[in-house]
Amino acid sequence: MPKRITEAQKQAVLRMLAQGVDRETIAASVAITPGQVSAVAAHVRMGTYTLPAVEESREDTAEEKSRTQNLLHQMHKLGSTPSPPGRLVPILLGNDAESNEEVFWNPDPESGAPNPHVLVLGESGFGKTYTIACLLAELARQRLLSVVLDYGQGFALDTLPPEFLKAANPVELFASRDGLDINPLQIFPSDLHGPVNVAQRVADTFARVYPRIGVQQHAVLRRAVLDVMADEGIVADDVTSWERDPPVFKNVEQKLLSYANNPNSPHSRFAASVASHISTLFVFNTFRSNGQKLVWSEMLEDQDRVFLIQLKGLEYSLERAVTELLLWNLIGYIKSLGPSPLRCFIVLDEAHKLSFDQGSPVEKLLREGRKFGLGLILASQQSEDFSPVAFANTATKIVFQVGDEKSIISRQLHRKIRNSHSFMDIFQTISKLPRGWAYVVSENVGHVVKVTSLSDRLELWARC
Repeated sequence: MPKRITEAQKQAVLRMLAQGVDRETIAASVAITPGQVSAVAAHVRMGTYTLPAVEESREDTAEEKSRTQNLLHQMHKLGSTPSPPGRLVPILLGNDAESNEEVFWNPDPESGAPNPHVLVLGESGFGKTYTIACLLAELARQRLLSVVLDYGQGFALDTLPPEFLKAANPVELFASRDGLDINPLQIFPSDLHGPVNVAQRVADTFARVYPRIGVQQHAVLRRAVLDVMADEGIVADDVTSWERDPPVFKNVEQKLLSYANNPNSPHSRFAASVASHISTLFVFNTFRSNGQKLVWSEMLEDQDRVFLIQLKGLEYSLERAVTELLLWNLIGYIKSLGPSPLRCFIVLDEAHKLSFDQGSPVEKLLREGRKFGLGLILASQQSEDFSPVAFANTATKIVFQVGDEKSIISRQLHRKIRNSHSFMDIFQTISKLPRGWAYVVSENVGHVVKVTSLSDRLELWARC
């Protein structure tokens, strides 16, 4: 475990923060870790430390003076550590039980974090949802959008703490009841083959959700999407046609039924089979033009709040299908904007309802989300719900009390830390953690942490 910083080191860090020096340079200059620099910076944000006045030397250029003054102005205006536009201040998780030092989550790759993703694991009732609410409230305070896909109404407005409602200003969208006005057949700029990409994406999604769809059914489904697009004049060999409005998604089902009812069609038997597998999606008619508006560009502009997309009430396989098609739509839009600092966090609870297979949207977000400014917060009750890719690509892990009979979690956590906690220490700790306490891995250091409550966070913010 890193040594506690001395008073002299702390003062040196404060001086360099006031001068606008980046975290990595400060850490190297003062001989401490980047995480300890983040901790001091967070104290500044919370008002417990004060930055010293910047001493101007005769050798300072006008440009350097202007840069320092601007950084200090931004710090005063935002109540946070000076940082380049778009960067986030590390977020307090709680206090370490051994050292009593604050432990932080650094979600921002721009400031040195390997990736922004978080894995939250623990049995029901020990603090997963509450802790995620704390993180989302902190993100909203720093004007970063979050979107929650909620399957069990753990994030319903009438069940969330009033402190969260005050901090995050959440908006609910009832996808299961009112439908959503997005079209899974939309072509995005990243779809280099236009309708072919769309057809493959839709067919692959259904194949992951409904495992009984075989190779022949997959091919027929892909063909149906291409034919539906062609009916609207959208074809692969005419790029200009890709700009036309996509056909209604429900037309895919109608196309499959037309194959099935045509005795002369070579696809009839397979079309009938695949149509029966996916019929539930069209019965619920979740994706429709009269559904609730879901406009990613407008949501990204409304940054200081949380959007809650309620999926409860949909049949189990339909929840999975809707989730994948929603994520593909978001990925398509975000990729059209190009690489970026963090734009948005997506919260996916109940990971057993997700596919982590190669080619799935969750797997793509874990591997590539950082590049396009997307972060993931994944939560579940069992380690088996997460793939090795999820464990490997979530830089921060928050584990509440959980049974670990096969030692899967303990071994994964032990591989990630560089401090002195043994495998057995971790194994015994995570099986006995009291409510509200978690074993946290942040910047490859393990901590036993009592998560700071929302009410305490509001008090800290009020002092800033």
